Amino acid sequence: MSFVEMRHYRLKVGAPERWVKEYFEKGYEAQRKYLGEPVGYYTTEFGGINEIYHLWRYDTLEERAEKRKALFEDPQWLEFVREIAPLLEIQENVMLRDIFES
Repeated sequence: MSFVEMRHYRLKVGAPERWVKEYFEKGYEAQRKYLGEPVGYYTTEFGGINEIYHLWRYDTLEERAEKRKALFEDPQWLEFVREIAPLLEIQENVMLRDIFES
């Protein structure tokens, strides 16, 4: 069985461009170092605006917990989080279970 975590952020008006810039300059390498490559990282084109979605695959929930613990011990990641936190309005996380592996 595997899991995909879908993280959704609604940002303040005009913030997605800054978010993406900051993410690729400061957050991406730190995050990828611990979590691996994302399944996907998206901004909205239609529907809700000022939104970011990203998906991360894990073999187990324990693996997710271990990787995220390591990520949040990284000073580079913590600096990125402090800088982008004021851009956030809403954060939602959904854990999806792969039904083809059940």
